[in-house]
Amino acid sequence: MNKSMKYEVWEKLAHKYNRLWVQKYSLRPTRREVLKIVLPLLEKNKNARILEIGCGTGQLIREISRKYGNVRYLGIDVAENMIKIARTSNTAPNLKFTVCPIERFSSGDRFDIIICTHAFPYFPDKEGALRKIAGLCAENAGIVMVQSSTNDLKDLIINFFLKATTSKAKYPSIKEMRRLFAGAGLKVKRIGVIRERRYMPTIALFYLGVQK
Repeated sequence: MNKSMKYEVWEKLAHKYNRLWVQKYSLRPTRREVLKIVLPLLEKNKNARILEIGCGTGQLIREISRKYGNVRYLGIDVAENMIKIARTSNTAPNLKFTVCPIERFSSGDRFDIIICTHAFPYFPDKEGALRKIAGLCAENAGIVMVQSSTNDLKDLIINFFLKATTSKAKYPSIKEMRRLFAGAGLKVKRIGVIRERRYMPTIALFYLGVQK
Protein backbone atom coordinates (compact mmCIF):
# COMPACT_ATOMS: atom_id res chain seq x y z
CA MET A 1 0.00 0.00 0.00
CA ASN A 2 1.52 3.34 -1.02
CA LYS A 3 1.44 6.46 1.13
CA SER A 4 -1.44 8.14 -0.73
CA MET A 5 -3.70 5.07 -0.32
CA LYS A 6 -2.73 4.57 3.33
CA TYR A 7 -3.75 8.08 4.36
CA GLU A 8 -6.48 8.63 1.76
CA VAL A 9 -9.34 8.67 4.25
CA TRP A 10 -7.70 11.48 6.25
CA GLU A 11 -7.00 13.50 3.12
CA LYS A 12 -10.69 13.24 2.19
CA LEU A 13 -11.87 14.12 5.70
CA ALA A 14 -9.74 17.25 5.97
CA HIS A 15 -12.12 19.74 4.33
CA LYS A 16 -15.08 18.68 6.47
CA TYR A 17 -13.13 17.73 9.60
CA ASN A 18 -14.10 20.85 11.54
CA ARG A 19 -17.78 20.10 10.88
CA LEU A 20 -17.86 16.39 11.72
CA TRP A 21 -20.44 15.22 14.29
CA VAL A 22 -17.64 13.89 16.52
CA GLN A 23 -16.54 17.48 17.11
CA LYS A 24 -19.46 17.96 19.50
CA TYR A 25 -19.17 14.76 21.51
CA SER A 26 -15.50 13.81 21.21
CA LEU A 27 -13.06 16.28 19.67
CA ARG A 28 -14.36 19.49 21.26
CA PRO A 29 -14.65 17.91 24.74
CA THR A 30 -11.15 16.53 24.25
CA ARG A 31 -9.74 19.98 23.53
CA ARG A 32 -11.54 21.33 26.59
CA GLU A 33 -9.95 18.75 28.89
CA VAL A 34 -6.50 19.03 27.28
CA LEU A 35 -6.55 22.80 27.79
CA LYS A 36 -7.23 22.27 31.49
CA ILE A 37 -3.81 20.64 31.71
CA VAL A 38 -1.84 22.59 29.11
CA LEU A 39 -2.84 26.16 29.98
CA PRO A 40 -1.58 25.95 33.60
CA LEU A 41 1.72 24.57 32.24
CA LEU A 42 1.97 27.54 29.90
CA GLU A 43 1.21 29.91 32.75
CA LYS A 44 4.46 28.71 34.30
CA ASN A 45 6.39 28.74 31.01
CA LYS A 46 4.83 31.03 28.41
CA ASN A 47 7.63 30.27 25.91
CA ALA A 48 7.23 26.52 26.13
CA ARG A 49 8.02 24.36 23.13
CA ILE A 50 4.99 22.31 22.11
CA LEU A 51 4.85 19.30 19.81
CA GLU A 52 1.43 18.08 18.71
CA ILE A 53 1.37 14.67 17.05
CA GLY A 54 -1.64 14.24 14.79
CA CYS A 55 -2.49 17.94 14.83
CA GLY A 56 -5.22 17.69 12.19
CA THR A 57 -6.46 21.10 11.09
CA GLY A 58 -4.74 22.91 13.97
CA GLN A 59 -7.82 23.44 16.13
CA LEU A 60 -6.06 22.96 19.45
CA ILE A 61 -3.20 25.36 18.81
CA ARG A 62 -5.67 28.01 17.66
CA GLU A 63 -7.27 27.86 21.10
CA ILE A 64 -3.92 27.84 22.89
CA SER A 65 -2.38 30.72 20.92
CA ARG A 66 -5.31 33.03 21.61
CA LYS A 67 -4.00 33.32 25.17
CA TYR A 68 -0.34 32.34 24.78
CA GLY A 69 0.83 33.80 21.49
CA ASN A 70 4.55 33.26 22.10
CA VAL A 71 4.57 29.48 22.36
CA ARG A 72 6.92 27.67 20.01
CA TYR A 73 4.77 25.05 18.38
CA LEU A 74 5.25 22.26 15.87
CA GLY A 75 2.29 20.25 14.62
CA ILE A 76 2.75 17.09 12.59
CA ASP A 77 0.15 15.04 10.75
CA VAL A 78 0.09 12.35 8.08
CA ALA A 79 -2.48 14.16 5.89
CA GLU A 80 -1.22 16.93 3.62
CA ASN A 81 -4.72 18.42 3.32
CA MET A 82 -5.01 18.67 7.11
CA ILE A 83 -1.68 20.50 7.27
CA LYS A 84 -2.70 22.90 4.50
CA ILE A 85 -5.76 23.94 6.47
CA ALA A 86 -3.75 24.18 9.70
CA ARG A 87 -1.21 26.51 8.06
CA THR A 88 -3.94 28.70 6.59
CA SER A 89 -5.67 28.98 9.98
CA ASN A 90 -2.49 29.55 12.01
CA THR A 91 -0.19 32.03 10.28
CA ALA A 92 1.98 33.23 13.19
CA PRO A 93 5.69 32.57 12.46
CA ASN A 94 6.16 30.67 15.72
CA LEU A 95 3.53 28.08 14.72
CA LYS A 96 4.97 25.46 12.37
CA PHE A 97 3.31 22.52 10.65
CA THR A 98 4.75 19.62 8.70
CA VAL A 99 3.49 16.48 7.00
CA CYS A 100 5.14 13.55 8.73
CA PRO A 101 4.04 10.29 10.39
CA ILE A 102 5.39 9.74 13.88
CA GLU A 103 7.47 6.76 12.76
CA ARG A 104 9.54 9.00 10.45
CA PHE A 105 9.67 12.08 12.67
CA SER A 106 12.97 13.25 14.12
CA SER A 107 14.06 16.50 15.72
CA GLY A 108 17.09 17.97 17.38
CA ASP A 109 14.74 19.96 19.62
CA ARG A 110 13.32 18.76 22.90
CA PHE A 111 9.78 19.73 23.82
CA ASP A 112 8.27 20.95 27.08
CA ILE A 113 4.76 19.79 26.17
CA ILE A 114 3.83 16.92 23.86
CA ILE A 115 0.19 16.40 22.87
CA CYS A 116 -1.36 13.50 20.99
CA THR A 117 -5.15 13.31 20.78
CA HIS A 118 -7.05 10.56 18.95
CA ALA A 119 -4.06 9.64 16.78
CA PHE A 120 -2.37 6.92 18.84
CA PRO A 121 -4.76 4.06 17.86
CA TYR A 122 -3.64 4.49 14.24
CA PHE A 123 0.09 4.25 14.93
CA PRO A 124 1.42 0.97 13.48
CA ASP A 125 4.22 0.66 16.07
CA LYS A 126 2.76 1.82 19.35
CA GLU A 127 5.69 0.78 21.51
CA GLY A 128 8.15 2.52 19.20
CA ALA A 129 6.02 5.67 19.07
CA LEU A 130 5.96 5.95 22.85
CA ARG A 131 9.71 5.45 23.12
CA LYS A 132 10.17 8.19 20.53
CA ILE A 133 7.87 10.51 22.47
CA ALA A 134 9.88 9.88 25.63
CA GLY A 135 13.08 10.72 23.76
CA LEU A 136 11.64 14.02 22.49
CA CYS A 137 10.89 15.33 25.98
CA ALA A 138 12.76 18.16 27.62
CA GLU A 139 13.46 17.96 31.33
CA ASN A 140 10.22 17.94 33.34
CA ALA A 141 8.12 17.79 30.17
CA GLY A 142 4.40 17.10 30.32
CA ILE A 143 2.72 14.70 27.89
CA VAL A 144 -1.02 14.65 27.24
CA MET A 145 -2.53 11.76 25.31
CA VAL A 146 -6.21 11.13 24.58
CA GLN A 147 -7.83 8.32 22.62
CA SER A 148 -10.77 6.00 22.42
CA SER A 149 -10.12 2.96 24.57
CA THR A 150 -11.58 -0.56 24.57
CA ASN A 151 -12.26 -1.66 28.13
CA ASP A 152 -15.54 -3.61 27.86
CA LEU A 153 -17.98 -5.05 25.34
CA LYS A 154 -19.69 -1.70 24.75
CA ASP A 155 -16.36 -0.05 23.92
CA LEU A 156 -15.49 -2.97 21.64
CA ILE A 157 -18.69 -2.61 19.61
CA ILE A 158 -18.54 1.20 19.32
CA ASN A 159 -14.86 1.25 18.44
CA PHE A 160 -15.43 -1.45 15.80
CA PHE A 161 -17.81 0.87 13.95
CA LEU A 162 -15.50 3.84 14.53
CA LYS A 163 -12.63 1.95 12.92
CA ALA A 164 -14.86 1.05 9.96
CA THR A 165 -15.36 4.75 9.16
CA THR A 166 -11.69 5.78 9.35
CA SER A 167 -8.69 3.49 8.89
CA LYS A 168 -6.90 0.54 10.48
CA ALA A 169 -6.69 1.08 14.23
CA LYS A 170 -6.31 -0.61 17.58
CA TYR A 171 -7.82 0.99 20.69
CA PRO A 172 -5.82 -0.25 23.70
CA SER A 173 -7.49 -0.55 27.09
CA ILE A 174 -6.42 1.70 29.96
CA LYS A 175 -4.68 -1.30 31.52
CA GLU A 176 -2.77 -1.99 28.30
CA MET A 177 -1.82 1.68 27.98
CA ARG A 178 -0.33 1.58 31.48
CA ARG A 179 1.84 -1.34 30.38
CA LEU A 180 2.93 0.45 27.22
CA PHE A 181 3.79 3.62 29.14
CA ALA A 182 5.91 1.70 31.64
CA GLY A 183 7.78 -0.04 28.84
CA ALA A 184 8.59 3.31 27.22
CA GLY A 185 9.85 4.90 30.43
CA LEU A 186 6.80 7.11 30.92
CA LYS A 187 5.08 7.62 34.26
CA VAL A 188 1.36 8.20 34.64
CA LYS A 189 0.47 11.34 36.57
CA ARG A 190 -3.27 11.29 35.96
CA ILE A 191 -5.91 9.29 34.12
CA GLY A 192 -9.34 10.66 33.25
CA VAL A 193 -12.32 9.60 31.16
CA ILE A 194 -14.18 11.92 28.78
CA ARG A 195 -17.71 10.75 27.99
CA GLU A 196 -20.29 13.29 26.88
CA ARG A 197 -22.95 10.74 25.86
CA ARG A 198 -23.68 7.13 26.83
CA TYR A 199 -23.35 5.98 23.23
CA MET A 200 -19.74 7.20 23.06
CA PRO A 201 -16.88 4.82 23.87
CA THR A 202 -14.51 5.36 26.77
CA ILE A 203 -12.27 8.27 25.79
CA ALA A 204 -9.23 7.99 28.03
CA LEU A 205 -7.03 10.98 28.91
CA PHE A 206 -3.50 10.34 30.15
CA TYR A 207 -1.24 12.98 31.65
CA LEU A 208 2.33 11.68 31.68
CA GLY A 209 5.89 12.52 32.52
CA VAL A 210 9.22 10.82 31.87
CA GLN A 211 10.59 8.43 34.46
CA LYS A 212 13.87 9.62 35.97
